[in-house]
Amino acid sequence: MKNINQATSVSTKEEPIRIGVATTPAEKREVYRLRYNIFAEEIGYDLSEVDHQNKLLYDDLDEWAILLTAHIGTTLIGTARVNIGRISDFSSDLVQIYRMAKFRKFYNKEDDPCFTVISRGMITRRYRSSVAMYLLIAKMYELSCNYQVKFSFLNCNFHLISFYEHYGQIRIDKNTLDPNDKSSLTSMVMLIDDVEHLRAVGSPLFRIARKRTALNNKVTDWFYSEFFHEIKTNVNSRLVTEDELWAIMFRYFDNMPTQKISLLNGLSISEVKLFLHSCTSIVHCHIGDCITSCGNISQELIVLLSGKAQSSQKGTILPGEYCGDNGLVGLTKHVSTVIALDDLDILVLSYYNFSSFRKRRPDIARKILSNL
Repeated sequence: MKNINQATSVSTKEEPIRIGVATTPAEKREVYRLRYNIFAEEIGYDLSEVDHQNKLLYDDLDEWAILLTAHIGTTLIGTARVNIGRISDFSSDLVQIYRMAKFRKFYNKEDDPCFTVISRGMITRRYRSSVAMYLLIAKMYELSCNYQVKFSFLNCNFHLISFYEHYGQIRIDKNTLDPNDKSSLTSMVMLIDDVEHLRAVGSPLFRIARKRTALNNKVTDWFYSEFFHEIKTNVNSRLVTEDELWAIMFRYFDNMPTQKISLLNGLSISEVKLFLHSCTSIVHCHIGDCITSCGNISQELIVLLSGKAQSSQKGTILPGEYCGDNGLVGLTKHVSTVIALDDLDILVLSYYNFSSFRKRRPDIARKILSNL
């Protein structure tokens, strides 16, 4: 077993970014403070279980987690939490959210396998375009390999789906609500031994994974067989082409999507294809799923693609209409709660993806902003 406290360094224009582990009470407190600074003060999440007096954010998982840290010099610029344990180590809520009992079926009855749960990954604003997040994710991948984990789970906000799909995570068609900040989350899993999938999505982890030996290829076959119907409900943003995504969008509406979605008015077909492929994810929701929560932060713009949803403020929402408030160009708060009335699909336009797209294609972005 490798020493998880060993630091990893990569050169930046300033100093090397060092990846380590918070072990002392002071180091852990620094991590909890950084979480509070980013989640409560910068983003503005309305956190229900937090130490506001001391400005600290922590919970029960921290008691036995590996708390990764990213430092430049003595400054903490990022952190992520890794919990590696057996099913009995996790709460019943997490076991249900990630369907661990179903994943347990891959193993023999006499086995007592470990699973990885990743959470609380974040980087300070100044360094979000640096390699800091890659280094944290690479260390988490390495830890899972060291512990011979086959399945690594995480929850993410809808606007971050494409980011994690880029790293190799796969959606398992299970949405939930964060009990702390009431944000809508989707559940994802990484097959640690599926190196081919990492290659296919262009994951930065492939450069590490391709050097591994003794891979268990049965994991991949079992997963795609067991979760075949669930995976079919999702469109992986890293595997779909512009033309394929356009064809999918076309099937949602009897006429042109540009006529049904006001955001796309006046754009050429080629412009729409590029924009949708660069900035969106299609998310499947089950009846009763919470799409947005009143008072929660919007970091996306959501368009209903199929089915019906119910807004606490506007009433029934139909395909082509917006769900919740516009967080595409700046963080804002949802003023209504939106619930899925059917099994339905939504189009999620990510604030972070659009920020990048806006720099690359300001001509298209200006048209979209004009429509908004």
